[in-house]
Amino acid sequence: MNKILVPTDFSLHANYALENASFFAKLNKGSLTVVHIVIDKKKIDQEAIDQKFELLKKQPYLKEVNANFVVVEGGNISKAINKIGVELGVDLIVMGSNGANNTGEIILGSTTENVIRRSEINVLAIKREIISFDLNRILFPSDFSKEANSIFETVKDYAKAFNASIHLLSVNKSDKEVLTKKAKAKMDDFIQFHQLNEEGIVYRKSISTNSSAEFGILNYSIDNSIDMIAIGTHGRGVLKKLLQESTSQSLVRDAFKPVLTMRFK
Repeated sequence: MNKILVPTDFSLHANYALENASFFAKLNKGSLTVVHIVIDKKKIDQEAIDQKFELLKKQPYLKEVNANFVVVEGGNISKAINKIGVELGVDLIVMGSNGANNTGEIILGSTTENVIRRSEINVLAIKREIISFDLNRILFPSDFSKEANSIFETVKDYAKAFNASIHLLSVNKSDKEVLTKKAKAKMDDFIQFHQLNEEGIVYRKSISTNSSAEFGILNYSIDNSIDMIAIGTHGRGVLKKLLQESTSQSLVRDAFKPVLTMRFK
C-alpha cells in the first residue's frame, strides 16, 4: 500500500475513492498518483482539467499526502489504468464503483469492473462515502483451497496495518452435515497453514448456508458490521468451486462497503 493509483473523472464517487486512498497513503506513509484519462487529448480542455486538479489539491484530506496529478490519453480506459499501474509499480488501485459520464470521459461503474477483470494489481472499489475510516473487521469469503493461499497474505497485511480482525467465511449451498464438516476442516487447515494463532491475528470462523454466494457474503457483512470485503478473482476466467467471477463483480455493484479484489496467482 505504499504506491496507490487513483483514477478520477472528478465525479463524487471518484472523490470518495480519492479520500479513502489518501487515508491509506497517510497510514503507510505512501504516495498517490491521481490520473485523469481522456479518450482524445486533442479535444480536451487542458486548462479546465488543471482547474479541477487544483480544486482536488485543496481538499483537506490531501494535506500532508504526497500526491502527483497526471493526464493520460487512452482509447480503452481500463487498459490504460492497468498499463499505468504496471508502469508505476503501484501496490493498489483505488476506484469509485459508480461514476458519471462527463463529456465522453471515464465511466467508473463499468470501468471498475473491467479493471478488476484485467488487472494483476489489487483493486479497492469504493461505492459510497465512508463516514468513519476505522477498519476493524475484514471479511474474507473463500473456499479455503490451496489457491486461496496466494492472496491471503495480503489480507493479513491489511489486518496487521489496521489492527483488524479477519472474518473467515465459507458459504455453502447446502447445510448437509458432511459439507459443513468438510468446510470446517478446510478452514482449520487454512488457519494452521497461515499461522494465525502464532502471529496473534484475531479471527472468526463462520459457515453460512445460502443458495447465492453473493447474498451469503452481503448478508454476513451486514449482520457483522464488516468494514471491508476482501475477495479473490481470476480476472477473465471463471472462479472455481465457491466463488464465480460474477460474484466479485456483483459485490462491487451492490456492496455498500469497500471491496478489495485480489488476483489469484
